This record gives sequence, C-alpha cells and structure tokens, in this order.
Amino acid sequence: MKPMTYQQLIERAALTALELFQAQTTKKALKAELRSLYDTYFEAYGRPDGPFDPYSEAFLPVMNFTEAQFQRVSAAKKAEYNARRRHHTALRALDASSHAKAMRGAA
Repeated sequence: MKPMTYQQLIERAALTALELFQAQTTKKALKAELRSLYDTYFEAYGRPDGPFDPYSEAFLPVMNFTEAQFQRVSAAKKAEYNARRRHHTALRALDASSHAKAMRGAA
C-alpha cells in the first residue's frame, strides 16, 4: 500500500474530527433523552429517597424502565471512544508526516 500524501493525511484528520463531533453530539442527545426518561418515571411514580443508586433495590424499577435508552447511551459512548481513538491516530500520523517533512527540509 502506497503511503498517504500530506494532503490526504490532513483530509483524514479533518474527516475524523467531524466524525468525533458527530459522535459526541449523538451521545449528548441520547444522554439528555435518558435524563428525560428518568424525570418522566419519577414524576409518574415518585423518586426513592437517597442518592441515585442503580444497584439499589429501590431504583430497580426506573432502571428497568430506562434500560433500552441506557443501552443506546452505552453504544454511543463506545462509538465516541472509537471516533476519538481514530481521530488521535489520524493526528499522530499527520504529526509524524510533518516531522518527517521538516527533517527532510533540514537535511
């Protein structure tokens, strides 16, 4: 496989930045929906006393009610992590290329 040109590396970094932004935006929206579902449940059935504890027996009904949305948030977090990793990889490749370019120019 032929090495990527500097321009291609810049384009790849820009594309991965856009993908990361989209993944972050999606995760934020899904988390807001999850908080809204918590509020909806608590308005309808009341909120148990004490701090929110997903492992507490008192909070088990709300956890069951929001399970599907929680899974979507978890998947979005994983997608954001992967997008961030791809973006950082693209930036490292771009940085390595610019260092190599600078070294060739200095020699």
